[in-house]
Amino acid sequence: MPRPICSTCSRPLKVCLCKMIRPVTNRVEIAILQHPSEVDQIKGTARIAQLSLSKVRTWVGEDFSAEASFQAWLNQGEVFLLYPESESLVPVQSHSIESIRLRSHLDSVKVLVIDGTWRKAHKMMMTNPRLQGLPRIVVQPSQASGYRIRKQKNSQSLSTIEAIYEVLAQLEADALSFKPLLESFTQMVNQQLAFRPANTSDKDGET
Repeated sequence: MPRPICSTCSRPLKVCLCKMIRPVTNRVEIAILQHPSEVDQIKGTARIAQLSLSKVRTWVGEDFSAEASFQAWLNQGEVFLLYPESESLVPVQSHSIESIRLRSHLDSVKVLVIDGTWRKAHKMMMTNPRLQGLPRIVVQPSQASGYRIRKQKNSQSLSTIEAIYEVLAQLEADALSFKPLLESFTQMVNQQLAFRPANTSDKDGET
């Protein structure tokens, strides 16, 4: 028998996120390119951003070269890709938070985030050459990841929602306003841990 699904957060009612979500107003627009395998991933965190932020767009797939709305989005404003410079496939321009804040009007700045495991995110980059040439935004995490329910690539890795929190809090210089994103994330993690048997671990990872 199918499990009852929440019509708002699209998760099983047993793990509904809705009571954890608080609306957050952001000047810097966030866009998420989500791998199809993440849409129904119960441990995924992009849904928190989708439900919380006032300015957020999402496209689901692997190849976005023929996605007209996404291509149009790329052509408007200043778009920065949140993706590690060390993973660059071609030479790219990298910009610090401070340099963007000093030279750009925040209302025109847009940040693109890839939501998927490291392997799948890399595949999406390979499939979409235009992504490879986008300028990168360099974010130094203010704290270690709290993503205890899913394996990370390394100690510097963040979940999708943690990465979005860091880039918004730092770009808009207002960590307090974006704290609800982390609070929702922590509640989701604790919710998942409550269902997990002791001494278990995950084999996948998130960007």
